[in-house]
Amino acid sequence: MLKRILKSFTPLALAVMAAAPLAAQIPLPPLPGLEIRVGHSAPPPMRREVLTRRPSRDHVWAGGSWDWQGNDWAWTPGRWDRPERRGSRWVKARYVREGGSWRYEPAHWSYQRVVESEDYRRWRSERHDRDHDGIRDSRDRHDDRRN
Repeated sequence: MLKRILKSFTPLALAVMAAAPLAAQIPLPPLPGLEIRVGHSAPPPMRREVLTRRPSRDHVWAGGSWDWQGNDWAWTPGRWDRPERRGSRWVKARYVREGGSWRYEPAHWSYQRVVESEDYRRWRSERHDRDHDGIRDSRDRHDDRRN
């Protein structure tokens, strides 16, 4: 009976092992909150934080940042955190002015993937359409002055 079980299990085990490289190719969805968003006002000044004692050599300080939530900025305080992957680094949040708005990329670990949110893609598309309808951005005006 054991031989019969092993004979039926062997093809299944081989199929699972053969499919493993294919599973590695499937893109994983980003973690919640790791989306580029557009803020409609400038983020407030960064807050000063007092670092507490480091819990262990494996912990890394993940500094606080302003996070665009809904229609306003919300402060996320810094903390000691241990990355899931050895050698990872903490990437600070980024805020880039685009027209009258702010492109916000949330803080994250270097191994995490940040993607554009649907709201950001829609906003960028609308802005691009406006730029091509005769409204030119400052880079275009700057380029004109060089000629």
